[in-house]
Amino acid sequence: MTEPRNIAKYVFFGTTGFVFGAFMQQQISIKNLYEAINRDPYLYNIRQKLYPVLSTFPTDHEARLWSRPLGLKDKISQLLMSTLFKYFVPKPLEQPGANILDLLKYGLPSSANLLVHRDYIMSRGSATNSASWLCEHFCADSLPVEDQQLSRYEDVFVPRKANSAAIGTVFKHPMWQELERYVSLLVQECGSVYAYTGPIFMPKTNGREQYWQEYIECGNNAIPVPSHYFKVLIVEQSDEEPSMEAFILRNEETESVGELCDYRVCIQDVETQAGLRFGKGLQSPKVALNMDNIEIDFTHASVSEPI
Repeated sequence: MTEPRNIAKYVFFGTTGFVFGAFMQQQISIKNLYEAINRDPYLYNIRQKLYPVLSTFPTDHEARLWSRPLGLKDKISQLLMSTLFKYFVPKPLEQPGANILDLLKYGLPSSANLLVHRDYIMSRGSATNSASWLCEHFCADSLPVEDQQLSRYEDVFVPRKANSAAIGTVFKHPMWQELERYVSLLVQECGSVYAYTGPIFMPKTNGREQYWQEYIECGNNAIPVPSHYFKVLIVEQSDEEPSMEAFILRNEETESVGELCDYRVCIQDVETQAGLRFGKGLQSPKVALNMDNIEIDFTHASVSEPI
């Protein structure tokens, strides 16, 4: 007959093994989820719903995902799992493509029809058959090149078989080119800029309560022509909180007049007109642009209203 002491020992080791196995399975599942998120923006969008399904033990999943400071319990767990993964879990194959977590650092303006490319992520509108927004991240070693940007905009925003002159008129305007140079100066000055670019479809009016939307023929379909294009910038400074600013330019043959600062708008204007959402509570800096020099004052920045 088995002694009670042996039974307790068996129960202890059995329970310990079960708990450790469940914990190990949870960590592997969460690690696989992180890797999948970095390839699929849809998983990123629903990650908060997936955490409880994959978790038996409480842990700070978001802190681990974004490499934020961890509590003592999570630090011990991370150290234990990194050691076990190193010796017992095969290293995953490198996945080509964009760094999704980097591009999604400040969230998604919208989540419909997401497409991931090597250098950017975008959302394609089903009604317009073109991009609703395009997100890019520029660093000091990846400054935007004007010719490459123009080619990318034409590839992304102009549907195939469409009249590019009507849809992408704004991209060839001197003021839009000035905006692109401004982005490059921001990158040089601050080191990191997230840029969101996209169309706005506002109806035209004759001032007598008559409104209409302009369309062009594209194959067998009629697609709307954007009335404006926006660019939203999230600027990162090493010693400061990120800030946000936005610009809206008309998409028309008439050349824009004035200075670039005249086209600077509130983030809420872009959100209302484009039906998108951008980062919450980010500051809008005071910017002075003199020739090829840029001065940015973050100390007296105004905080934008929460979305």
